[in-house]
Amino acid sequence: MAFRLRRLGLILLALAVLAFPAVAEAGPTGGAVAPSFPSGPPAGGPTGGVSVPVAAPATTPPPKKKKKKHRKKHHKPPTQHNDGPGASDIPSNYLSLYHAAAQAHGVDWRVLAAIGKNESDHGRTTLPGVSSGVNYAGCCAGPMQMCIKASCGSVWQAYAVDANGDGTASVYDPADAIYAAATLVHDLQSMLGSHADLLLAGYNAGPGNVIHYGGVPPFAETKAYVKNGLAYIANLNP
Repeated sequence: MAFRLRRLGLILLALAVLAFPAVAEAGPTGGAVAPSFPSGPPAGGPTGGVSVPVAAPATTPPPKKKKKKHRKKHHKPPTQHNDGPGASDIPSNYLSLYHAAAQAHGVDWRVLAAIGKNESDHGRTTLPGVSSGVNYAGCCAGPMQMCIKASCGSVWQAYAVDANGDGTASVYDPADAIYAAATLVHDLQSMLGSHADLLLAGYNAGPGNVIHYGGVPPFAETKAYVKNGLAYIANLNP
């Protein structure tokens, strides 16, 4: 049901932008906008002085069941990714989250990484709205800068998820934010296709603008966002 509601919201927003071009001209808000896991003991041998009685019947004794030897379980080490030279810029916890969230939602982890870099330098920037509050535009928050205000579609409210299982879905928590962003990118992908430039543009300016302009919108911020994101992806391996 939640998925259908998100898809419906995406479609309605896109249609609204196409029907009212003025909406498309609103431009980016500096963050995500609405798209709108051998044998057992010896059988014979000494037994501590006790031996088989001489008068014992010569019948063949039933075979003894061999005890199964319990082998120690060896946990497989985490999958090693050859992530490319650019991966050294990504904190290890963020790198793991990008991979896991991308795999869970069928998107390219590099797109998530590029978004995380553009939006908050993987949570390292001290700008407003990353660890608390909202961004300069007064609408987006968290390391993936998802919209939390009705003015830009309340994206976080539609995609919020408690990915780390702590009982709270927080836009400021890296795991929650990255998994929510992966779901959003998956929905953008269903509307715009899998090309990274369109996904980055859709994340920054909204899918309605991408559809309206037939590609990356002519907004200076969005063009720079896409350019920087593609350059970042170029140093990462699929």
